[in-house]
Amino acid sequence: MKKTFCMTLVLLFTLALSACSKTDSPAPSVSGNVPSYISVAAVPPSDGQQNQPISQAGTSCTFDPALFGGKLQSCAYAGNGTLFVLADKLYLYDTRTSSVLATAEAPLHDFEAQAIDGGYVLSGMGDSGMMAYIYDSSLSLNKEIAVDELLQGDFVISETGGVAASTDGKKLAFAAMGGLYLYDLGSGSLTTLLDVAQNAGTAGISISMLNGAAFAQDNSQIVFFGSGNSIPAADGEEGFSIHGSIALDGSGLKLTKPSDYEMEEMQSSVSRLFFPQIFTQANGTLLWIDRTTGSANTLSFSASGEGKDGVYGSEQGNYVATAVLGSSLTVRVYDVASGKLVATKVIENSDPTYFYRIPRIYLLDGAKTAVVLLGGSISEVDTLVSTFTFGG
Repeated sequence: MKKTFCMTLVLLFTLALSACSKTDSPAPSVSGNVPSYISVAAVPPSDGQQNQPISQAGTSCTFDPALFGGKLQSCAYAGNGTLFVLADKLYLYDTRTSSVLATAEAPLHDFEAQAIDGGYVLSGMGDSGMMAYIYDSSLSLNKEIAVDELLQGDFVISETGGVAASTDGKKLAFAAMGGLYLYDLGSGSLTTLLDVAQNAGTAGISISMLNGAAFAQDNSQIVFFGSGNSIPAADGEEGFSIHGSIALDGSGLKLTKPSDYEMEEMQSSVSRLFFPQIFTQANGTLLWIDRTTGSANTLSFSASGEGKDGVYGSEQGNYVATAVLGSSLTVRVYDVASGKLVATKVIENSDPTYFYRIPRIYLLDGAKTAVVLLGGSISEVDTLVSTFTFGG
């Protein structure tokens, strides 16, 4: 009964966020079978693509939809040119050799993936709230964590960045409603790094909510983002976006309030963290943080409102793509270091349904190839797959 009540609160809180913006004990395991995704339809021929392998001459990237059964839903970076592909099951796919390396039953309908030494961490919302699954390199499940049960009264509400994994696979960080937590996978110990109820804050800012976290600076720091308020409170002031960092021992807390910038999510790549704006306030800029140095920077897009239809960081973090939706989809790819626009691609289709929702875009740095999925979350249409190269 308590668990059902708590989950109801989380759902109500999540719905409220959506309306405003548009996302010391061992871990218990969940009993029963891990749910698998039920596919809808196979990927069909579409406007010149004919459901054939799509490869680019002179590169080592090939994306072949025929290798996946059922409706292709989404992908996630798995490291070094490999992708997780979610269809009738979970596929680990190598774009360099166009081969499936491993398969498993899909534990979640949607998930975030992080590569760690010797395997992967997949996280997302399940029937019991936020879940984390630890896999080895062959997709054998090593550990299953019911995060909200572990936190005993606190909840992770963000599917993007709510669970962060250290690259060595030894620790997890949880950005929850009530604070920031560090979990040691070896010992099963849980440490509270930030407690919102205890007015955690510094530099004239108190933290009111945490929405995402990531390990940085060789796993010695955790970078996070969320909302905050001024200290002392200002009359009539509303909460504002913040980002910050803290050492794993809880020391060195730093907080920053970006000027006139409301962050919607955090996207993790190997070298950078990207913070797209809330779509209603997108002004053509993108805040990003260097994971090695911790320095914050801004990338400017070609148009003032660009970014409201989706911003997508590359696997390594060298490139960013934006989506511009209308009667077709325009994808623009930028080099993050130079800020230069390196490619523009227009994707058209006779069925306007494909452009009702934002696409899924994946940028593979080594091959300089973009994989674009349209309609993956729309049951009425089959998934449209398109690829193109970018950069020199």
